[in-house]
Amino acid sequence: MDGAVEITAVNQCSGNSRGHFEPRVNGGQLSHGAMGNARWRGIPLKLVLEKAGVAAGARQVSFDGLDRGVLESTPDFIKALDIDHALDGEVMLAYAMNGEDLPMLNGYPVRLVVPGYYGTCWVKHLSDIEVLKSDYTGFWMSTAYRVPLTPGNAVTPGQVPAKTGPITRFTIRSFITSVPDQSEVKAGRQLVVRGIAFDSGQGIREVTFSADGGRTWQETVLGKDLGRYSFREWTVAFTPQRTGPIELLSRAFNRVGETQPMTPLWNPAGYLRNVVERVRVTVI
Repeated sequence: MDGAVEITAVNQCSGNSRGHFEPRVNGGQLSHGAMGNARWRGIPLKLVLEKAGVAAGARQVSFDGLDRGVLESTPDFIKALDIDHALDGEVMLAYAMNGEDLPMLNGYPVRLVVPGYYGTCWVKHLSDIEVLKSDYTGFWMSTAYRVPLTPGNAVTPGQVPAKTGPITRFTIRSFITSVPDQSEVKAGRQLVVRGIAFDSGQGIREVTFSADGGRTWQETVLGKDLGRYSFREWTVAFTPQRTGPIELLSRAFNRVGETQPMTPLWNPAGYLRNVVERVRVTVI
């Protein structure tokens, strides 16, 4: 299709996959499964808006899809982007995923792809695009999916934030993917640990690994760079020497100096989790 482009980009839920402090206590209770990385093909939203014509004074663009809530009382799921973001050339109307037509569950026939932004912005089964002269104030922008406008988007537990804003860009994250939590490994046998890291598009500069609960760290080897919005694979080898429980950790750093906190940052909805995750294993 004329004007079509491709981008490899992460789609992640609102970042509350394991709650605030412990797995499956708060948040979405989805463990680490609510994310993926795919090759998207489509038309830049900018081309469509320029073809239609955007009048002076436009402030936002809203997006409606054919998704509907299970309950009739659920508000229509409409999201909005600021006009400058909508025209940045990266936001995409995608019709293909990994070389094939979009699957139904992934938004067939067309979905919005917003690289570096949480999945709540990636409207599926796109049916309507509207250029607005003012900020959109529907439920899913003005009430739901909002975080404190504070450093780290965090507040003290129990505190009501004075001001909030819509959830937008990813936090930086990394995961160990080759060693299951609560598994066993052999003492004296080299173990190659693999994982992934990503951020909102600044680009992953480094991932470090700890096999002693964070007391010491070693550099990992980064895999192929598939683009600044994609997962970045990493690997590291280590040989556990002593039997007993250990904690494996990974910590990512991006090109503008952002990294993951060692303790979780708190906000009322549990969004934006990016604490250094721990994989607990037993050396036998």
